[in-house]
Amino acid sequence: MTLLLRIAGVFIKVGLLTIGGGLAMIPLLQSEMVSRGWLTNQGFLDILGIAQITPGPITINTATFVGFTIIRAAHPTNLWIACVGALVGTLAVCVPSIICINTLGRFWQNHREHPCMIKTFSILRPVVTGLVTVAALLLVREALWGEAAPLTQTPELKAALIALTAFLLTAFTKFSPFYVLGLGMVIGILLL
Repeated sequence: MTLLLRIAGVFIKVGLLTIGGGLAMIPLLQSEMVSRGWLTNQGFLDILGIAQITPGPITINTATFVGFTIIRAAHPTNLWIACVGALVGTLAVCVPSIICINTLGRFWQNHREHPCMIKTFSILRPVVTGLVTVAALLLVREALWGEAAPLTQTPELKAALIALTAFLLTAFTKFSPFYVLGLGMVIGILLL
């Protein structure tokens, strides 16, 4: 029960402090999961990959899968309690947004042209950009170097080639990200 409450607390905090969408929550979520010993960096990256390829928002998918995984590790013979962990993670990450939207939505709608609101959002945009950039760099480091320090060793060559190909296809062509993910999975299975 205490583990479920800790999961709820972590995901409420993540849901409350995530400004800018799912990608902005990656550094906070990784810090929370790894510092508590619930996941390794590689385990977090694996869960994030699963959350990316399943339908739905990345934050909710991650919370669901992490809640399930943590409780399942603590109670390996009880699938039902692991499902409760998934439900707790999902609800906890959603509750702050639901409360904020329902309480502050009308206020924002009525005052969105106010100079204070404009100034607030002009400050939040670079903050969110920084958070998303950190998330991207953390993912690149973990995917290409793993636990090794990036500048002391060369990256995993096959993984770097897959990442570069995915980047080029997504950034400079009209190739669908859906197909990039599928192609990356196939190449990853065949090469790695």
